[in-house]
Amino acid sequence: MSIVKRALYFLGLFFCAGSLPGGGDNGWCADAPQRVRIAYASRSSSAMPLYMALQKGYFKTEGLEVEIIQMNPRLGATAVVNGDVSFATPFTSVFRGILQGFPMKLVFIHLKKGPYFVMVRPEIKDVQQLKGKKLGVATIKGTDQLVAEEMLQAKGFNPNQLQAVAIGDGPVRMQALVSGAVDAISVAPPHDLMLRKMGYPALVGPPEIGLPSAGMLTSDRLIKENPLLVKRTLKALLRSHHYILENRQDTIQTLIKWLPQPLDIAEHSYDGELKTLSRDGIMTDLEIDAIIARVGEKKRPLDEVRDFSFARQAMKELEAGK
Repeated sequence: MSIVKRALYFLGLFFCAGSLPGGGDNGWCADAPQRVRIAYASRSSSAMPLYMALQKGYFKTEGLEVEIIQMNPRLGATAVVNGDVSFATPFTSVFRGILQGFPMKLVFIHLKKGPYFVMVRPEIKDVQQLKGKKLGVATIKGTDQLVAEEMLQAKGFNPNQLQAVAIGDGPVRMQALVSGAVDAISVAPPHDLMLRKMGYPALVGPPEIGLPSAGMLTSDRLIKENPLLVKRTLKALLRSHHYILENRQDTIQTLIKWLPQPLDIAEHSYDGELKTLSRDGIMTDLEIDAIIARVGEKKRPLDEVRDFSFARQAMKELEAGK
């Protein structure tokens, strides 16, 4: 290999590695997709947009090689800042990290309002019977716990009289309730209907206000160094959202493929959760302010916690047929 050819070869590797901010949009890297790792909290319908984007090839269309990784929500913020993952989807735990000073931003929203239910042991008939009982949640002070406490408070129950126990994924919370390890759990579809079929009632839910259950949160560093990757990732997810919203039957079949379940359970997941996906991935400043007031001990300027410019750019491109 000549000196000139060798120099061009290594220069090509430099560009394809994404070493320059926004690198990879100049056609040099058509055969070298950029790798993206996305952390999600649990194998549930709330993570369906990621799976659908993989199945339909929307990430590949944007020149991305995406890996989705299940991760404890409490580790999400640290993993993003350390560069272990490019994005994290668990909302409340990671967003609280931003409010505490992590150099990150919310750039996209999947579900503005998670449809949580408080499911209880059959012998519990009234909210006041929960005094001194154990509530199983995914993670302490996560979205499911905060929404459960707000719903119970709206029914006249003081949530401070409950003992929250961090258990983990939805199926594990179900097992904890059935075994009697806890007296109540907070879960979203399809686990609420699965429990109803087993004789476990929903004491409260879904919420009237609620909290987002999933979004896309990334580091300030990635936004600065590779804004194109951020936009392309969100564009693929917007395609996924639109497909899910407009194709109920195929989405249900894809959901069954990813998470084996009876047809009526999958239909419940779609109608109770997936059909409420955001069409544009954006929240208003008023909505963000309200969330900050509910989940954060500190208040930060909005420009330091959210950046929906990439979602807006991606939406414009989709509307223009690009």
